[in-house]
Amino acid sequence: LAWSRYLDGALQRYGAGSDVLIAQHHWPVWGGAAIDRFLRNQRDLYKFVHDQTLRLMNHGLLASEIAERLQLPQALLDDWACHGFYGTVRHNVKAIVQRYLGWYDGNPAHLDPLPPAETARKTVAYMGGADAVLQRARADFAQGEYRWVAQVCAMLAHAGSPGEPHTDQACALGADALEQLGYQAESATWRNAYLQAVVELRHGVPNLPSIGMAAADMVRAMPLGMFFDYLAMRLDGSRAEGKCLRLNWQFTDTAEQVLLNLENSVLTHRQGQQHAQADATVRLARTTLDQISMQRLTFADACKAGQVEVAGNEAALMDLMGMIDNFSRMFPVVGPRPASALASR
Repeated sequence: LAWSRYLDGALQRYGAGSDVLIAQHHWPVWGGAAIDRFLRNQRDLYKFVHDQTLRLMNHGLLASEIAERLQLPQALLDDWACHGFYGTVRHNVKAIVQRYLGWYDGNPAHLDPLPPAETARKTVAYMGGADAVLQRARADFAQGEYRWVAQVCAMLAHAGSPGEPHTDQACALGADALEQLGYQAESATWRNAYLQAVVELRHGVPNLPSIGMAAADMVRAMPLGMFFDYLAMRLDGSRAEGKCLRLNWQFTDTAEQVLLNLENSVLTHRQGQQHAQADATVRLARTTLDQISMQRLTFADACKAGQVEVAGNEAALMDLMGMIDNFSRMFPVVGPRPASALASR
């Protein structure tokens, strides 16, 4: 809605008086008349999708139902710049519903459903078992029902374990269905999503080299408070349960001070404060913290090298670091996940 208004503002301010319009995800538009028409159609494209989605929401239609039903008017369909080469009407409809209503569609059966793996196992059992499902899915694939085959094979993949014959067959058939959907997709982003999933189903999760989670420039520019928020996000609550500690942090190159507090499996911090009864006081340069953040240095090695000084109970710092979770750069998205990945931590 806001974007439509901004486009109308650009139309009024520049419109036919401009010589060239350079837009994101698109090639330039040349000539005042073409620019005027382009801006008008783009304005109306966004407004139509927004307004018609809200209209159908108020008739009680769900996001998936609106996405299936909503079609652009012919005047906009005739303009190639309104086609879904990047985004799609289906995608944007669901985003609009999410913006106004959130994830819950009002049906209490969807309020607290079983997680995907358990849902898949029970659904496949209800459908007569993996053999019966695969047989029907292959017949549907032959009929070109690729969307449904992709859904069913996803259930089969989640219902099994990696390496099982039924799971492998489901992944292979699902990859074939997704590949066909990729060939048919007008949207480049949808096509990329389909074909990336095909790669995972056929060849497994890409094995990429392990690197730091953030670029060096971004880490250096990160405000100190944001760093401690990031550290709190990485705290494994199950490992921290029942533990309490306070740490004073002092940064020798920036003169900043932070009080870090752990209790109730939550890390909180207060900038510019210290606690007289802290378990330990940690002194280091912000540049050292940046190296640790980029995983080029560990706290243990920094302590041994004298880059981090700990006054008080040094074990408290090491104890905290032992509660910090590490993330894999890649993980399964569409294929079966190991049981260990689904276990509660």
